[in-house]
Amino acid sequence: MRFLSLLTAARHSIPRVFPLMRDSRVPLWLKAATGLLAVLIVSPLDLFGDIPVLGIFDDAALLALLASAFVVLAQRMRERLAMPHGEPRVVTPAHTPLPE
Repeated sequence: MRFLSLLTAARHSIPRVFPLMRDSRVPLWLKAATGLLAVLIVSPLDLFGDIPVLGIFDDAALLALLASAFVVLAQRMRERLAMPHGEPRVVTPAHTPLPE
């Protein structure tokens, strides 16, 4: 059941990966680390590659997890760069009006 929820999360994350890879606000080190990890996951030097069926599912699960983690980290980096440096981030509950 967890595998299916991971695949569902990946279905929403994977379409976001490619635009974030092209975004200049996402750091190059994050893009490179994600690409390297993806290559390592799908490489033939796999721990479970020789076990029938399990080799396919572990790669799919790891790629889904990698895509989800990349999307979360990249969006945080973009938000951090979008904030003005001198202003603190103000978080208020939805029912509390902001002071004028």
